[in-house]
Amino acid sequence: MGDQKRRAGIYLIGLMISVSVAGCGTDQIHTEQAAQVPKQLSGKIVSEVSEVSPSAPAGDDKEITAVETRHFYSGPPHHSPPPVGNKIAYLTFDDGPSNSTRKILHILKTNGVTATFFVIGTETSEGKSLYKEIAAEGHALGNHTYSHDYNRIYKSPEAFIKDASRLDRLLEETVGFRPEILRFPGGSNNQVSRKSGGRGVMSKVTAKVKEQGYQYFDWNVSSTDAAAPVQDKDMIIDSVLSASKGKKRIIVLMHDNTYKTTTLEALPVVIRKLKAAGFRFDKLQKSSFTFQFLEP
Repeated sequence: MGDQKRRAGIYLIGLMISVSVAGCGTDQIHTEQAAQVPKQLSGKIVSEVSEVSPSAPAGDDKEITAVETRHFYSGPPHHSPPPVGNKIAYLTFDDGPSNSTRKILHILKTNGVTATFFVIGTETSEGKSLYKEIAAEGHALGNHTYSHDYNRIYKSPEAFIKDASRLDRLLEETVGFRPEILRFPGGSNNQVSRKSGGRGVMSKVTAKVKEQGYQYFDWNVSSTDAAAPVQDKDMIIDSVLSASKGKKRIIVLMHDNTYKTTTLEALPVVIRKLKAAGFRFDKLQKSSFTFQFLEP
C-alpha cells in the first residue's frame, strides 16, 4: 500500500511537470543536462571546451574562433516529404553521444524505426565512432552545438554560430557532411539565455540561424525524461502518449544520456504504443514538419 501511494505521488508530481513542459518547454528541460552532458564519454571534452577563449590570440586556434558566413548541406540526398494525412512521429534524442547511444540504436533497429539525434561535440574516438554508427544506420544527425554551454553560446548570435560551426566541422570530418537541422539547448524560447545575452537574445539567435541556412526544431511532445535526474518509466510513457493525442505530426523530445536508464526502458513501449495509435516513424530533415516555440 505504501509503495502504491509513493508511485501515485511520483505520477502526480510528474504529470504537473509534464503539463508545464508541454506549455513552455524551456528552463527545466536542459538545466540538469547542461551540467552532465559534456562528461558522458570522456573528461577530455570539458578541458577542450574550456581552453577555447574568446580573448585568445587569433593565431592560437583560427579554425575554432572563425565564424563561418554561410551554412551548406552536403549530406545524403533527401526523399520527398510524405503525403499529408499520415500520422508521423519524429523521435528525437538530445545531448549524445553517450554510453546509452548504442542501446538506443539497438532498440530502434529492433523495432524498424528511424530517429533523429541532436548531438554535441566530442573529439574522442568513441564519440566519433558513435557519430558514424548513427549515420550508417540511417538516422539523422542534427546540430545541438559543440559545447552545450549556455553561457558561451547565448552571449550573442555570433557566439552561437561559432560554437555550432565547430560541431559542423567535426561532423563533416567524421561522417562526411554537415547537418542542416538544429536544436537549441533549452529550446528556442529558453530563459537561461538572458543571463549571458540579454532579454532579446533568442530572437536574434534564431534569426541568425535561419540566415545561415539551418532549420531548427523544438518539440510538441515531451517525454519529461529531463524533468528528474531519473524519471519514472511509466511517467515517460504516459507523458508521450497523452501529449500525442489529437496530433498528426509529433516531434518527441527524449535524451541520449548515460544516466537516463528509464528512457531506455520506456522507449520500446513508447514505440509499440505509438504504432498501435497509427503513427509511423521518420527522421527529421529540413523540409519536415517543424514545431518552433519562437519564430524569428
